[in-house]
Amino acid sequence: MRGLSSSLILQALLLVLMVHLSTQTQYLNSTEDICRLFKDGTKLRKPGTCNEWIECKGFATSESGTCDSQYFNLANGACNKKLDTSYCSTSSICTSSTKGYMGDTLNCANWYLCDGKLLKSQGACTSGMYFDQEKQMCVYPRDTVCTAKYEMCDIVPVGVAFRDEANCNKYFTCSSKFALVDHTCDTGKYFDVATATCVESKLVVCDNHPLPDGACGNKKLAVRNKFVSDGATCRGYLYCRDLGSGVPDPDPIRQQCGENYFFNQERQACMPSESQKCVHDRCDGRQDGFVVTETEGCHNYVECVDGREGTVFTCDNDEYYNVATQKCTATKTSYEACSA
Repeated sequence: MRGLSSSLILQALLLVLMVHLSTQTQYLNSTEDICRLFKDGTKLRKPGTCNEWIECKGFATSESGTCDSQYFNLANGACNKKLDTSYCSTSSICTSSTKGYMGDTLNCANWYLCDGKLLKSQGACTSGMYFDQEKQMCVYPRDTVCTAKYEMCDIVPVGVAFRDEANCNKYFTCSSKFALVDHTCDTGKYFDVATATCVESKLVVCDNHPLPDGACGNKKLAVRNKFVSDGATCRGYLYCRDLGSGVPDPDPIRQQCGENYFFNQERQACMPSESQKCVHDRCDGRQDGFVVTETEGCHNYVECVDGREGTVFTCDNDEYYNVATQKCTATKTSYEACSA
């Protein structure tokens, strides 16, 4: 048996409580492709522009275009003569206290010449250069810091569903007023980016499983200084800190057993996976190879593909699957996972 050592508990106790807030503020200089959050065929306003669009394919930007003498309209996802959002407005650039050249929070290449509230001129740096506010000139990107940012609803057409990276069971859309609307999938389902729908949770590779309701108990009976299942995977578990009688830990610390081990809440330990039954994906954490299934008799095994269960096989001639060799054998083999 591989138990959870006291040193692990001490380590968990020393971790600082962190509240992970899902933010939709994105920065223009981010190296991550925004299309990672959208299904194929989704057309977005190109971040940092008002009249350009991009199209997503394979979770990456595949195409782009420009609306000639028009704006990209988020309400209908097409080019339009009218501006539909304050994202592209320049009305707040020049104020009573501005004088001279000003940079832009929309696009780091843009500049404006202000005389108080009067906008005298505007333009953009060429050749991929950025406008530097301090130097009052265009410079190479390496010589300045681009702080241009945008909100998701500045670029996402109305009603288009996209992934919440902080919660696998949630997703967002943007309203007709360009406000962010959050949604939660039904119990047991996660949001699938490829289809932009909620599907069975085992079909989605998830790095941010939702916290189970009452994971650390309630005010009447709080779970204190113990490990509990994460309720979503075979390997994952949570450490519920002792915050006092009747005070359940609101943000338990996530931990995970090794790839060949499953968490056993009763024993408060990580146990060999073949010795444990589990209703979740038995391939969690295994990029390839095979694992025994829970089918009674221990004749069946399943192929692991990229951390998920794939094709199920049955040993020929009524042979048994051997976990150690990952082969079928005539020698009778039995594991708790596939026992009656």
